[in-house]
Amino acid sequence: MAAHKIPRPKLTTLPQYVATMFGIGLLPIMPGSYCSVIIALPGLWLSLFTAVPAADIAIGYAIAGVFFTIIGQWSIGRIQEGWGHDPSVVVIDEAVGMCITMLFPAVYGGLALWMTAVLLFRVFDVMKPWPMNVINDRTEAWAVMGDDAVAGLVAGISTQIVASALMTLGLAILP
Repeated sequence: MAAHKIPRPKLTTLPQYVATMFGIGLLPIMPGSYCSVIIALPGLWLSLFTAVPAADIAIGYAIAGVFFTIIGQWSIGRIQEGWGHDPSVVVIDEAVGMCITMLFPAVYGGLALWMTAVLLFRVFDVMKPWPMNVINDRTEAWAVMGDDAVAGLVAGISTQIVASALMTLGLAILP
């Protein structure tokens, strides 16, 4: 079951605002991708233009991920009756998944690895290979975010593997 399209809703309740990440989900094309990039951009900026250690950036993403999980679970449970199981306008699940991807140190190894992480997250989120497809087939509110959480984990691990391969080949030196 993929996310389904619904007519563009008018946001009238706090759960609707939260589930759409305050309207990001209403963007006409690829709202999940926009949300993913918006969530990942602070990590890129901090890693490239400040002296904040990657571990500290990851701690921020861990805190944000827990916050998005709690408010996402709350909001999705309240909008499903009117909007359906997993409408494409709901993008807080992408925020959770991207936060998980951003927990992996390789993501902070430069622009190319950051882009790799974002792209891999979107590929796993859209393609939904096992076990993401099993979770996605469920209709409970937790499953809406669950498949994205697993996609984030797999994208983070995959980015680590890419970074390790590049280091082994002498093509990258990570901090």
